[in-house]
Amino acid sequence: MKFTKKDFLSAKNGVIEIDEQLAVEENDFLRHTQVKSIPDIHVNGTLQFDGTSLVFSDLVLDGTFIVPDSISLEDLEVAFDTTSQVTYSFDPIEDDDDDEIIVVKKDTIDLNPEIFQAVLYEVPMSITRVPRNQYPKGDGWQVLSENDEPDEDEIDPRWEKLKEFKLDDD
Repeated sequence: MKFTKKDFLSAKNGVIEIDEQLAVEENDFLRHTQVKSIPDIHVNGTLQFDGTSLVFSDLVLDGTFIVPDSISLEDLEVAFDTTSQVTYSFDPIEDDDDDEIIVVKKDTIDLNPEIFQAVLYEVPMSITRVPRNQYPKGDGWQVLSENDEPDEDEIDPRWEKLKEFKLDDD
């Protein structure tokens, strides 16, 4: 989705309403992520032009992406729901410390990087649909999940050693 400065100048009150369905198969945005595809992205929101240089995006995104199961490597479809707010500028920014404003090139705002970044932030580090009793294990080790309760009687000896260590407050 791309919008030019002319689009904002011709929009009523400088506001562009967005209500789009997107789908992303393998492309450059997904190449170095664990996401295989994003078959469904619904983008809803507004782009508001301040009349001089700045454009404020306020987007709501929901849909599904496909990632590999952390244990079986089978494709999993995972739902997401997130928001994104970004400020764009058609003019160079005088304040070099302001990394929050994206300066656009050729008077064109491309929303795709903002959309993909917001969706990729929602991707879990690991996810599985494998039942707990089928997690891999071996001689003296087993895969645990964040839902596994640690055995209170069994404290890792490294933790015991750390508990003995005290910092001086000099």
